[in-house]
Amino acid sequence: MKILILATDFFSKGGIQRYTRYQYKALVEIYGKDNIFVFSLAPKQPKNIFEEDIKVEYIGSGSSLKSKITYAIKVVSFIKNNNINLLISTHVQLSIIAYLSKKLFSINYFTNVYGLEIWSGLKYRDKIGLLNSDKLIGDCNFILEYIKKEFIYDENKLDLLYDPVDLDIFKPSNKNLDLMDKYNIPKDKFIISTIGRLERNKGHKIIIESLSKLDKNIIYVIVGGGFMRDEFELLVNELNLNDRVIFAGRVPENELVDFYNIADIISLLSIFGNNEGEGLPLGLIEASACKKPIIAGNQDGSLESVSKIIPNGFIINPSSSNELVEKINTLFNDKELLNIYGKNGLKYVEEEFSFNKFKETFKKILLDA
Repeated sequence: MKILILATDFFSKGGIQRYTRYQYKALVEIYGKDNIFVFSLAPKQPKNIFEEDIKVEYIGSGSSLKSKITYAIKVVSFIKNNNINLLISTHVQLSIIAYLSKKLFSINYFTNVYGLEIWSGLKYRDKIGLLNSDKLIGDCNFILEYIKKEFIYDENKLDLLYDPVDLDIFKPSNKNLDLMDKYNIPKDKFIISTIGRLERNKGHKIIIESLSKLDKNIIYVIVGGGFMRDEFELLVNELNLNDRVIFAGRVPENELVDFYNIADIISLLSIFGNNEGEGLPLGLIEASACKKPIIAGNQDGSLESVSKIIPNGFIINPSSSNELVEKINTLFNDKELLNIYGKNGLKYVEEEFSFNKFKETFKKILLDA
């Protein structure tokens, strides 16, 4: 089996890029390195390059129309010259190229679907590519259920493939006191943290607004950069909470696991809607791998970050300050429950989000094609 992966960006640090690279790794282990090929529409950005280097057959110049046309021509030529058996489009925007290739070469293709790009409005060409895919691979049940509801598509061709977590990296450890000094984080406080880009509604505002209802020993550490930071800093100033909210900003990749481990609770409260919402937020799964209880919203794929069998946190209405305060207080006042939820979280990740589970699930999807 020779497989060509059509990636929008194979190099950066975002969730889609990480998911793509895990698929590449699994495919190499299943079929061998010589049978797996990658095209990337976006070029390498030295300041944002992700992990180890991997051979990429073609690297485009970005998202311009000219770059996309050149990318499509290169795809067609590569399929013709290398007897490719399957295409995997890692984003719905590239599925039209896979569809045209299918028409030319009678080659099957799968399309990865994540969430926001599907429910925030598809262009006509994207819809063609999506609905003619031989399989749609979703990173959570929520997006697959959304497709069942909103599109006419054979539900037998919908497959769930949870994003895995590297358990050798994301694991429990003692608090990194040097890191806390570096970012001026008090060592004697109960820490709630949200980790991720500040570019959509992920609950930062409601947590900031709820701090005044919580014990003064509870502080909020915000990790990530983005255009919404100015808005949140202004809110913190208005509420006179500068001593209880710490903006760490965008941090190096190798510090992420330490930020999980200095926290007592990790929260992400996303709102579902046009240009809003999450598939399955990887940050919540990484937090659970570090034995951290989580608080997540009930409107999107975040629901799946909390186990229904062995609870590792709480699912709440992301707009309810009262629910948020209640759940934070529950964990703040019950250290035994805090520890139990932490242990449950690690067990849940080991069972459902390990790379081995990812690879075996992916293998079954491929064999069923």
